Amino acid sequence: MGIVSRIESETRASWAQGSHPRDPVIAEWLGGSASANSGVIVTHDTASRATAVFRAVSLLAQTYASMPLSVDRIIDGGIEKDITHQLNDIIIYQPNKWQTSFEWREMMAGHFALRGRCYSEIVSAGGRAIDQLIPLHPDRVTPFRAPDGRIAFNYHELDGKSRVILQDEMHWMHLMTSNGLDWKSPIQLCREAVGLSLATEEHAARLFSNGTRTTGFLKMAGHFKDDPTRKNFIKSWQEAQAGLKNVGKAIVLEDGMEWQQVGMTSEDAQFIELRQFQISEIGRIFGVPAHKLGDLSRSTNNNIEHQGIEHVTDTIRPGVVRWEQAMQRDLFFGKRTHCVSFDMDGLMRGDSAARAAFNASALQNGYKSRNEIRREEGYNTSTYGGMDIFTVQSNMISIADMNKQESNTKMSDQNG
Repeated sequence: MGIVSRIESETRASWAQGSHPRDPVIAEWLGGSASANSGVIVTHDTASRATAVFRAVSLLAQTYASMPLSVDRIIDGGIEKDITHQLNDIIIYQPNKWQTSFEWREMMAGHFALRGRCYSEIVSAGGRAIDQLIPLHPDRVTPFRAPDGRIAFNYHELDGKSRVILQDEMHWMHLMTSNGLDWKSPIQLCREAVGLSLATEEHAARLFSNGTRTTGFLKMAGHFKDDPTRKNFIKSWQEAQAGLKNVGKAIVLEDGMEWQQVGMTSEDAQFIELRQFQISEIGRIFGVPAHKLGDLSRSTNNNIEHQGIEHVTDTIRPGVVRWEQAMQRDLFFGKRTHCVSFDMDGLMRGDSAARAAFNASALQNGYKSRNEIRREEGYNTSTYGGMDIFTVQSNMISIADMNKQESNTKMSDQNG
């Protein structure tokens, strides 16, 4: 495919929404507006080649995809599961004809983490308001303000055609914007950090491909007899030094030749430290702690659990609230009778001793029944009598009852 055809087929949607083409070759040909100062072309797709970016995005996507979901009926005093609601099967089991709920949520969350937005078209059929949720690639969706003040979406098909999708026909989320339309993805905002990470990986690969040594020069007392001899020696020297297969092999220098190294080795330049620093930089972009990305240099047995809890409260919880409210807006059409809830309890579970202490407190203080705790711990509900009854410690009474007992005691003393 020629460059013109590639531009027409692969960047039409990108030009329409003002973002950079996904093809790095085309991006460079158009002037390199996605080029970081490190000289690396950084797009949403090339950014995923950085291991820290890939891990951060996949971790967030799989976390949201694996969390338990429920469609709940809103009642006085709280919510209760409604497994008969038509959205229950769609959201929890199969949102469309080819994806499971895990796969659909993983794709949506991955799009959002990498591009700052995600979309699924709402398809109606058979008299059902929602029959399927069809994920759309964000690069082919352009949101705009409709005449009635609501948001609509121009979707660019693979064949080049486009069509308008109304707000009632789309389930969508945008990262923070100034007007609901001008989104910025983490990769766009932090291009330099991602570019540096890609550049360090490329530099490391080139170091190893060249025998992990920087360039230098050979010294000799005399000179080569003729130019062909000189060229043949340079060729044989470079072949002997290149590639991992030649690392550690002895090289014989003749006629008083000496090797003089120029520059610093990767260790002298603290190259390993730079790569570790880039892991932390990428983690900050996505709100993922370094130990989740495989860097345990600053983690200990005492703080790693708290770092995991902070990840849940500071990163996962805001994402859960965003998605729950987006589903409420898009899938229930403004009705306040039902909602979708993510269960975050599993992410906050401690070790067995901590869970045992928490469950004991829940039973003693009467805010959970034994069957509720059994379900949370993965056991079947018990039909044994009293398992759904809320209990409290027998020596604990309310303040009001305590006052009554004191009054009765005083009256008995007076009468006695």
